[in-house]
Amino acid sequence: MFSMKRPAIILVLIVLLVFTGYLNHNLTKQALSKVSNDYQKHEEIELAKGSHLEEKDLVPTISEGDEDEKDEMEILDTKAFEDIDDMAKTTEESIKETINREDSLRSKNYFIEQRLSRDKLRAGLIDRLNEIVNNDNTNDEMRTEAQKKIVRIGENSEKELVIEGLIKAKGFEDALIFLTDESAKVVVSIDELTEQDVVKILDVVMSETNLDTSNIKIMKKN
Repeated sequence: MFSMKRPAIILVLIVLLVFTGYLNHNLTKQALSKVSNDYQKHEEIELAKGSHLEEKDLVPTISEGDEDEKDEMEILDTKAFEDIDDMAKTTEESIKETINREDSLRSKNYFIEQRLSRDKLRAGLIDRLNEIVNNDNTNDEMRTEAQKKIVRIGENSEKELVIEGLIKAKGFEDALIFLTDESAKVVVSIDELTEQDVVKILDVVMSETNLDTSNIKIMKKN
């Protein structure tokens, strides 16, 4: 009768666990990529529906393929990053700057435009991280760090979709949220932002994240 020694059984189980983890990680990345692409297409369609607006009413965004896109993507493409956290921080700062820009806030299509801008900048970051993961010269420590960062970006993106939906369910016309591991930036469509509104939004964000109120910034679209 065929039998295996205990060390051999343990080794087989370890191999199976590693293979299962690898397979699950790749399937998760593929699923997140599909969701992001489908959502981006949806936003582009919605933006196209508003194309009857006069050109002067729209502000430059990444989705329009103009000079702003080149400037923002060059931040990622031309800098020599040695640290993955620095790479992520630069992308986060670019997203925050675009979200807070005065001309962006005045746009009639602000929420659609800034979701596209946020997602495209993140997609550029993920591409850079994947290059690190797939590079034969990358050491194990950096490869693991890049893989973890990709997973965290996916988790934050999913949370943003959930939180935006929950905020709109509270009666707000629209909402945009940008999440990092340390903070949240929330912009809502409302004429006047009351203390009650702020409490509602804080309740939603804190229920879906581990952030303190001091790290959650809320503002209304102009």
